[in-house]
Amino acid sequence: MIKKIHKKCFFAACLAASMLTANAQTGLRFDGYGDYILTDLDGPQGNAPRTVEAWVNHSGSGQDIIVEWGGGDLTPEGGPRFTFKFQDYYLEVETGGGITNRLTGTTRNPMGWHHVAVTYDPSLEENQYKLYLDGVIEAQGNFTGTGTYTSNFAPIQIGARAKNPSGTGYSGTIDDVRIWKVARTQGDILADMNSELCDYSDELVAYYKLNEGVAGADNTAITTIVNEVSPTDVNELHNFGMNLFNSNFAEGYLTSGIDTSVASDETTLSANQEDATYQWLDVDNDNAVIEGVTTQTFTPSQNGNYAVEITVGNCTEISETVNFASSTLGIEDNLFANGLQLYPNPTSGNLNVSLNGVYETVNAQLVAITGKVIGQYQFNNTNGFSLDLNNFNSGVYFLNLKAAELEAVTLKVVKI
Repeated sequence: MIKKIHKKCFFAACLAASMLTANAQTGLRFDGYGDYILTDLDGPQGNAPRTVEAWVNHSGSGQDIIVEWGGGDLTPEGGPRFTFKFQDYYLEVETGGGITNRLTGTTRNPMGWHHVAVTYDPSLEENQYKLYLDGVIEAQGNFTGTGTYTSNFAPIQIGARAKNPSGTGYSGTIDDVRIWKVARTQGDILADMNSELCDYSDELVAYYKLNEGVAGADNTAITTIVNEVSPTDVNELHNFGMNLFNSNFAEGYLTSGIDTSVASDETTLSANQEDATYQWLDVDNDNAVIEGVTTQTFTPSQNGNYAVEITVGNCTEISETVNFASSTLGIEDNLFANGLQLYPNPTSGNLNVSLNGVYETVNAQLVAITGKVIGQYQFNNTNGFSLDLNNFNSGVYFLNLKAAELEAVTLKVVKI
């Protein structure tokens, strides 16, 4: 008998697929050759206090600008400006364009992901400037002025020198840039640095989460990024390839901190995140909103796969997908999943797919962990098939199976 695939999936498969979208925060990978973000926003000027924070994964040398604003004329010194950067592998803040107006950290080439920050507090008699690495003071001291008064004022720029980006391009990934009009304390920095901000205070001037793209995918349609504090600002992406490993959106460091896990029992699903707003979704119906179900708990009327959209302040996440299969409800819609097998898995070459009957049309789609589709196949009147994975790199993939217009199953595949 010819069977048609029902739009259902295993718990483990759905959970793996949901991980592609839940907590899918990204950062921007700069290639060091002219990638930068140009905003239309002025940073704090003159002797006004300030804080700049970011998560960085730095891989460059020489002068790598993280954030700069202020000057921008094309003199050798670059004009009055406020510059937060790496200089010859060391974290540094520089103002006014002069070589004496700078403070340099003591840790050389901090590889991997690190939180970096600089504060300026003019009310202090000493240590007005502080550099932080992972919430710990890296260096502190005084020097004259902030150097951000100029008739040729340049707005905030991320990843390269303002108005003169050549030769100062950042190399590596930047995530979660925050600019404040106050000098934050060490306690403030430590309290907020390990998750995205969901509540924005009046002291926050600009906040760039850099979550607009998909890590490693073709993001060429994306030409701007969002200032969360003022979404109408224009923040242009310049010179990014957006379809390469470098010069593109990449995996970021931070998540929102929202708990996306869901508890379940025989009758009820419950979001584990407290003090939020909720909207339950029917995963089997393309994440369709379940009207009127906006509480922390949900009692489904039929078996299936469900998730919940969770909002805390300005942050929204979709939870993991949970397969609800109560013995008190019918399970006839799960027939396709019963008995379906992948072997060997993990595999070093061929992957065999055994179905539980003969199906009229089966479409298979192989998806990389980044979300990029790397293989598409179609099989007719079959109860199984084999895929050749010899030419694919080692790693985790997802196999989507479909019949006609109905999405059926997503399964995790490991290539070794």
